[in-house]
Amino acid sequence: MKSKITLIILTTVLIINNNTLFSQEKNEKTGTANTEFIDINERKPWSFKLAPYAWIAGNATDVGSEKIRQSFNDLTSLTNFGFQMVAQARYKKWSLSSNLTYAKLGTQMEEGLLLIDYGIDQIILDSKIGYTIIDKIDFGDNVIYGWAMDATIGAIYWYNNITVDADLDVSIDLPVSGFPISINEELEYVDLVFGANFRIILSKSVLLGLSANVGGFGIGNSSELYWDFSFINTFKVSKLLTVTAGYKTFNDKTVSGEGEDEVKTHVKTYGPLIGVAFNL
Repeated sequence: MKSKITLIILTTVLIINNNTLFSQEKNEKTGTANTEFIDINERKPWSFKLAPYAWIAGNATDVGSEKIRQSFNDLTSLTNFGFQMVAQARYKKWSLSSNLTYAKLGTQMEEGLLLIDYGIDQIILDSKIGYTIIDKIDFGDNVIYGWAMDATIGAIYWYNNITVDADLDVSIDLPVSGFPISINEELEYVDLVFGANFRIILSKSVLLGLSANVGGFGIGNSSELYWDFSFINTFKVSKLLTVTAGYKTFNDKTVSGEGEDEVKTHVKTYGPLIGVAFNL
């Protein structure tokens, strides 16, 4: 008799627990949407975002003992074409994002009798998988407040195709051989990166986002150390459109060559950025 009573109790407990589990799955929160101004009850499992932006950046590069400093105006004068865009897809608490930068840089200069044509094709592709581990955004009648946090892991692909063409001034007739000179070199590497993104609701139409990443670690041909930090203010215009403005900086340390030919390079890029986001 006791065994039957025990069996009935265990069966009842299992049924209750299963009903609770099914109820939790049915009412599971779908995580923060691309625009965090959407009420949890209105969020859809899938959401997408396309966000073109402009980084008004300056640059400081140390190559060995040489120090190169370039302002935004300097970089703009070298840029023939370029664009930057973030694409993101979210499913419930999971996210997949890619941040693409493409730039075609080039300039012509004269050094004495030499005419030099210098160009760089640059691609930076930052792709990450993220998961929302904290979602504390609450919605009231007239206010939205709270914060959320994503943990991310991914990789940054760096590619630079450098070309240098040098020739003598054709208006000067000199018996010099070996010209023209053409140099083409490709540099590419991949950095493994770990990061965290924080989103803090300041009002029904203003969001503060903080992001930090670190990686490289000298794995394979990657950077010795890479890190970046950014903060972005997001302003809601409509359910479809948001406007962003903020600041970003990154540091990248690489080592090439060995022994006496070893060269250490430290690149620092920093500056404000602005953009728009289309939330689908």
